[in-house]
Amino acid sequence: MRLTHSEQMSVLASATGLALIVVFFGALMLGFETSAWLAEVIACVAGYEFFSFGQSQYRNWKRHRGGPRG
Repeated sequence: MRLTHSEQMSVLASATGLALIVVFFGALMLGFETSAWLAEVIACVAGYEFFSFGQSQYRNWKRHRGGPRG
């Protein structure tokens, strides 16, 4: 599968968001002081990027299939 530059950036941003979530909860489990809002912001960024990437893949699929919106 060949990804465009914006799709590559979307995948990188979502992977970074997921990595930050892992670091946040790792720090939380080890007893370090963490901000409560930080996990929500990170999850929102990662979730939005996954949605955006999925939507672009769906549009590409519809375009190649010749669908009504493609």
